[in-house]
Amino acid sequence: MLVDLNVRWPQESFNTPVIEKDIAELRATLITLHNVGYSHVVLNFTVKQQDKFPSDPKEMNPMNINERFGQLMKETGLKIYSRLTLIIDDPSKGQSLNKISQAYDIMAALPVSEKGLTLATTSLDIDLLTFDYGNRFPTFLKHKNICGCVKRGVKVEMVYGYTLRDLSQRRQFVQNVRSVIRSSRSRGLVISGGARNSLEVRNILGVTALFRTLGFPSDKCSKAMNDTAALVLLNGRLRNKSYKQTVTVGSGNIVHDIEGLGNDTIKIVKRGSSSSANIKTEPATKKMKI
Repeated sequence: MLVDLNVRWPQESFNTPVIEKDIAELRATLITLHNVGYSHVVLNFTVKQQDKFPSDPKEMNPMNINERFGQLMKETGLKIYSRLTLIIDDPSKGQSLNKISQAYDIMAALPVSEKGLTLATTSLDIDLLTFDYGNRFPTFLKHKNICGCVKRGVKVEMVYGYTLRDLSQRRQFVQNVRSVIRSSRSRGLVISGGARNSLEVRNILGVTALFRTLGFPSDKCSKAMNDTAALVLLNGRLRNKSYKQTVTVGSGNIVHDIEGLGNDTIKIVKRGSSSSANIKTEPATKKMKI
């Protein structure tokens, strides 16, 4: 199972509608991802935090995945999800994420200032932390901030699509990825493509070879595109359909609702609904060495 958490949605803001030409190109990118082995793909819609969001909840997510890509998912078996990435510059101009997060499967933050990075790594309710790897980071990444973010359950994303563009972005990508690996101690990292078209799609072998030269071990590369990325999806679904990821109301199974996630990364124990009279209890014994 391969997961790509970042496939660019061809829309700049809520006010600019998407055209059919861009949708056709996006569909070709999704087919290419399926051909190289990806099974779960996330469409990434990037907006600024201070932008005005629609007041109608139905217009909060303009992707309409089931209508636009429902036939593609049935034919290929590809699972497509939605993601909203907020560009955070000045935290004082931000908006509440409670209503926004209910419309997307994953919430991510892209800080472009030191204050934005502090907010994203400490108190912002997100599933993923990402950066603009084509430009210089807003501040020096510290081990305390990044690892504190990982301990909260927020994963850090590395996007290899910047290496397939111009030379300046490629050079800056190498420096930024090494900074992320150093500050995170290679913990809680996920690898995404950020593909804008089908030519920027790479399989797991090419991605592993790239990040291995940057100091990221090969075994962790495969894990960053499989188990760790799957946990980001699972965390986002539990955030929307459960209370503090503990209690859920309804008849659906949150884990199997993702259809494929959780089989290898988590263990589920089902308890029967038999009455207490049919349950046999045995006293537990504990041996201690003196």
